[in-house]
Amino acid sequence: MKRRTVLYPLSLPRLSDRSAAQLLDILDQLQGCMRHLYAEQAWRWQRRQQPSPCRRPMQLQLDDDEPF
Repeated sequence: MKRRTVLYPLSLPRLSDRSAAQLLDILDQLQGCMRHLYAEQAWRWQRRQQPSPCRRPMQLQLDDDEPF
């Protein structure tokens, strides 16, 4: 499934230069913590989303002999 990005306009309050810098710093730290905690899980999930060239759809094997 292809990811789709949609931008929504936000009405955020005006901040002073110092407050904006602090907010960006907090968000950066939060992102770093999340990456540290969840990076491996996210990597596994992303890997599973991509079709693997080695994987083939499972095919039913029909035998001539029926069990009953």
